[in-house]
Amino acid sequence: MQFINMRELSRFPSKYVKIANEKDDIIITKNGHPYALLSKINDDDLEEYILAKHLDLEIEFDLAKDEYTAEKTTNIHNLINKAA
Repeated sequence: MQFINMRELSRFPSKYVKIANEKDDIIITKNGHPYALLSKINDDDLEEYILAKHLDLEIEFDLAKDEYTAEKTTNIHNLINKAA
């Protein structure tokens, strides 16, 4: 893990994105305190990351699945026909 300050990141952003992608996570500091994390992510990890960081989305997905299973959803074609 590497620590850099905001100024260093703003001077060499490509360098640090490459390091984060190929080697190690980077902690970005601001005024001497941890501020952000620069870390590698790939397609396989993206969905897992989003769900972990946004638990409300997982709850919404579960509610939507329950509604669908209970046949409480409306088909898009029915909505279009009602609007016409």
